[in-house]
Amino acid sequence: MPAWYDTLQNAFTFDNVPLLISAAVTFIIGFLEYIWSFKLIRREGMAPYPVWMHTFYFAHDSSWAVIMLLAGARTGYWFFWVVGIALIVWNLFEVYNIYKVITVERQEIFGDYVKDQVTVRQAVVFIIIQLFAMYMLVNILISFMGPGSIMQWFLFTNMLIASAPGVLWLRRGVTNGTRRGTSLGLGIIILAGTINTFLPGANMWVLSMPQVFATPIFYLTGVVFVAIAGWNLYNLTRLQAVTPTEEYPRPVW
Repeated sequence: MPAWYDTLQNAFTFDNVPLLISAAVTFIIGFLEYIWSFKLIRREGMAPYPVWMHTFYFAHDSSWAVIMLLAGARTGYWFFWVVGIALIVWNLFEVYNIYKVITVERQEIFGDYVKDQVTVRQAVVFIIIQLFAMYMLVNILISFMGPGSIMQWFLFTNMLIASAPGVLWLRRGVTNGTRRGTSLGLGIIILAGTINTFLPGANMWVLSMPQVFATPIFYLTGVVFVAIAGWNLYNLTRLQAVTPTEEYPRPVW
């Protein structure tokens, strides 16, 4: 068994209260980031994340769910089971968002790549191709880093959500001049989650694996990504709030 498993088992114990609190806060924020995506696609007809983030996260979360559940079955260690189940819940969130990409957002997302209106079949083909690519990307990198490298991957996913959505928000802002498809609330949640990820001496990564994460480059990375998340939020404040319409009468704050 890779050494990372032993490190995690030694760290995530019930008497390590600061780590458990930090991990709980981190997971709650992660769930909120996707709950806001639900709210936005239902109430404004647009999700706040680009489609490739949904397919990447689906490949990542399903791959790691299998790895963690198998590790839990081998060891009986509670943390592996909890992480595996949490990842399955995230997978369900991603399935919903991918479904909405196909049924609601397909024209906006794939319209530049087909001559006429995007059909459901075309959208499904695009999604399947992306999923194959993302599964190969995630799993070849896991093979390089080791199946116990879940904390390294969790860090990467948090860095991704701190930075990548802002590009989509800028493009939409130029197109329609409003915050439709995103919200100030989500921007605040993402900024808070990024600060929590890199909070000196109190984040889940340093508390669980200081020999890996308690380094200058980790905290320098934190400064950069907190700044990016803050910049994305600032850009949202410059856009007009969404005006209620008959189709979408309750925009998200």
